[in-house]
Amino acid sequence: MANGANHGTIGGGARGDQRPGGGRARRIAFWSVLALTTAFLLVTMQDALPLIAKNWLPGDAWLALRTDRAAGDEVHRLHSLALSVFAWGMLAGVAVQFHRPRRKVAALLVALAVPVAIAASEALTGAYTLAGTAPFMLPIVAACALHPAAREFVRLPRLDRTMAALTLVAGVAWIAYALDVAETARATSPPTDMDHLEFMVSLGLLAVLWGLIAATDRGGWRFAALAVLFLTACVALQSLIFPEALSGLTPLWAWAALTWCLGFGAAAWHRARLTAAR
Repeated sequence: MANGANHGTIGGGARGDQRPGGGRARRIAFWSVLALTTAFLLVTMQDALPLIAKNWLPGDAWLALRTDRAAGDEVHRLHSLALSVFAWGMLAGVAVQFHRPRRKVAALLVALAVPVAIAASEALTGAYTLAGTAPFMLPIVAACALHPAAREFVRLPRLDRTMAALTLVAGVAWIAYALDVAETARATSPPTDMDHLEFMVSLGLLAVLWGLIAATDRGGWRFAALAVLFLTACVALQSLIFPEALSGLTPLWAWAALTWCLGFGAAAWHRARLTAAR
């Protein structure tokens, strides 16, 4: 598909954007699932959400605010960053559904991609536990099933060629990174750093999933584009500012990631302009 074609909102007229489709019982169930899932994420992720800001503090200040960490644990900055990115990705992807959900199918997929990526990383590292991902995956899947644009989740999407190509290019590097960290995790004995390694594998896989979601023609693709840009830029900048962090990118790869962000951001901006001009 040529760039810019069939972008923008999907399946939503003015009336359809105001409330979910289907019967009253289904609408009530959808809003209830959204409310319960949002509350669940706020409670379970309350410690992870602030880490997106705390993670930029220098070592002593970082440790002062991380009472659960001992001296020397600041090398786990990227582990903390990954956890916070997961929390915000799920929470934001679910919360934005409260307004015009028909236009935000891709945002809910962004939320769903988080437990999917974590489950895949656990499988790769040989530490998969259903209890670790099911509590997050099941309510988001339920929200997808009850969504007013539920058919959009199973429709084969068309792709923006430029954004898809950029995602595939980055995906080669991210998948190689994830497999390398997963190999380290499998060889770790005793698995003292297993959580760190699993989260970093998840982060690499999530970057690919979010990029692919952003490249589709599903409503809310801009949300996914911002999510993958934020994830990639944070990992690259953290790797440059705090080179002692475990599992960080080398300076060469960090600058390559920032350059990729410029290219992907430009492609998304151009696509959005073409959509607005229609």
